[in-house]
Amino acid sequence: MTGQGPRRNVAGGIALLVLGLVILVPSGLCTGIMAVGAIVSMIRYPAAGMSLLPTALIFGGPFVAGGGALVWEGIKRLRRGDE
Repeated sequence: MTGQGPRRNVAGGIALLVLGLVILVPSGLCTGIMAVGAIVSMIRYPAAGMSLLPTALIFGGPFVAGGGALVWEGIKRLRRGDE
């Protein structure tokens, strides 16, 4: 039964890494595009203010952070599985 630990750790790390990337990549792209669009809009029309930037960060930020945390934990588990 002692051989199950590292194998389980690697499988869990891969699962966390893949799930994190599935969440991080689309939400990061969407949030990034919305944020860049908001910054361009602020440069072109200064009177409009920061209307879209906080919205993009509030709605997209938690998903980017959650996906990043899953990727980080998956990488940590994979590195620990090598020991």
